[in-house]
Amino acid sequence: MDATVHIMYEVAGTCGALLSVKLIKVFGNNYSFLITPPLFALAGLTWSFIDRLGHGSNAGKVVDAMDDSKSIGNTNYLHSIATGAKAFARSTYKGAIITMSNRKFIWLLPGYSFALYGHRYLENAISPAIAKRIMLDSSYSQIMVCGSNLGELFGAMFVLLATTLVQTPLPFLRFDALALLIVWALPAYSHQIRPHDASYAWRIAGMFIPVSMGWAAGDVSLAAFIQASLARMESADSQVSALGSVMAFLYSSYIITYAILGSLLGTYIDKVFARDGNIYRALLNIGGVQFTVLSAIIIFATLTPKGALAFNPSMINDAELNGPADLEHQREAEDDVAGRDDSSVEKEKEKPVKTTDIGAMIG
Repeated sequence: MDATVHIMYEVAGTCGALLSVKLIKVFGNNYSFLITPPLFALAGLTWSFIDRLGHGSNAGKVVDAMDDSKSIGNTNYLHSIATGAKAFARSTYKGAIITMSNRKFIWLLPGYSFALYGHRYLENAISPAIAKRIMLDSSYSQIMVCGSNLGELFGAMFVLLATTLVQTPLPFLRFDALALLIVWALPAYSHQIRPHDASYAWRIAGMFIPVSMGWAAGDVSLAAFIQASLARMESADSQVSALGSVMAFLYSSYIITYAILGSLLGTYIDKVFARDGNIYRALLNIGGVQFTVLSAIIIFATLTPKGALAFNPSMINDAELNGPADLEHQREAEDDVAGRDDSSVEKEKEKPVKTTDIGAMIG
């Protein structure tokens, strides 16, 4: 399911990146954003048709509890924001406790958050820097993003086809870590780039395909692993699930990491450009050195869980992950068991009650 959704997402992302190149050429960097509000309106209209889809009682309890909290006391807009912020903070805190206090989950921080940071930095920082400072045409960054999105599409398809052969996310994460080393080619290749020549952007897009393929394969398989692992864990908080808490913590960690490092490294790129008149020296550090450090951290993280030393482990943390462990299947199984229990109770009630003469037995 995760791979299928990711494939559809990347088809839209690849087409959108190609379309944005043309829009920037026609309308410029500012007016090309005019297409964004109508697309957001269409997305909001689509979301309005989504409801609980018959999920179990736990999801209903969470939604009802949130609705009750909104109806108590002041119901103005600021109170709603404060309530949401409080719930998010509580969820993130509980996710940090679950992740950082357990060997089963502590490796998810570098495996998910740091890997996601590297992927986003490649698309949102390195690509625009090359397009603006070396190619002298900002629209070429979308060509490179197109290659990255195409690589994500291939990665999701690879997970979908290899799901029976690779049952844990560790091989995909290791492939992701090794693929990050391809970024070392950027500093050397950037010296050959001629300004206003789109062919160089397409070549870099081809370079991004295996890098993003590794990230997408690791991301999809890791998301499925998190769902399968945390679906079994009960949460003591009626408004915060274990799965939601861990994902909130991991994604918040990525946002904080990108906000801090992105700002610092962006300042560094500007200083190098002001001093050297180019960003070749900056690409060596923000590309090669930084992504080598990320690669080493992710490789080390894949060695943390129990049973992770195998090249393609069939299980990690002594837990089978190929059964009906996801939340939807687990709820269906619970409903089936509950249904059988109810039917057995009804059958017991339908059985004739035998009376016993206590006086005769005593006599």
